[in-house]
Amino acid sequence: MIAWWWSGLKKGNLTPASSVRKRSPPTKVHLTRVHTMTHTLEQDGFETHAGILSSTELHELREEANRIAASEGTVCVRGLLEKSRVFKRLSVSAHLQSLLPDGLQPVRSILFDKTPDQNWPVLWHQDLTIAVQGKHAVPEYGPWSIKDGVPHTQPPSSLLESMVTLRLHLDDTDGEKGALLVVPGSHHLGKIPPTDVPRYTHAVPHVCNCRAGDVLVMSPLILHSSRRSKNPGRRRVLHFEYAPPEALHANLQWHEYI
Repeated sequence: MIAWWWSGLKKGNLTPASSVRKRSPPTKVHLTRVHTMTHTLEQDGFETHAGILSSTELHELREEANRIAASEGTVCVRGLLEKSRVFKRLSVSAHLQSLLPDGLQPVRSILFDKTPDQNWPVLWHQDLTIAVQGKHAVPEYGPWSIKDGVPHTQPPSSLLESMVTLRLHLDDTDGEKGALLVVPGSHHLGKIPPTDVPRYTHAVPHVCNCRAGDVLVMSPLILHSSRRSKNPGRRRVLHFEYAPPEALHANLQWHEYI
């Protein structure tokens, strides 16, 4: 498969982050086929859109996040679209779809909820796995793993390059509350061997400070991490991953595809 999302980018060079981080509404440029993407997202691998969720929406989503977390007994809940009509409806809403290139559908969803009692750091990594409905031996997919009873696998880089992640912030999240740290431009490098990650994370990273209602758009291939929260408040984030349906191998099916 020809990767259309990051096509034309030179791998191996980390580009500097753009001076403008907040973009609302997004300015889009045309690429190959019918798909579009923003210049900042193409260059840096991430961008933040301010005030996408209203105060009314935030109240409803916080209540739903609290309900799901309490029901599941954990602060990291996978498969939200199967467990919540509220989150399922949100994932395909017009205001989220407007932040995405054309033709993408939600394929995985996670709730992260850092609390004073559940407050963990996340080491530098890329999001290299996808959730599927069953394990099948197909070329270029693997290794395989099971997370919360669901098969996960590492797909080819071309599939990851076609994906986009939306992180919806339900609470104010800055460096004191475990905001995401990223290495701008690192998505151009493809899959980075774990032993090579320190080569790209020694410099001062960019801190993705977000207010409640902001949406962080990112490539799953961007290097990212987060620190423990120093602020005892809540840090609830909805993590939605999107992909073109046809990108997956014909013998596999997305676990959460709507």
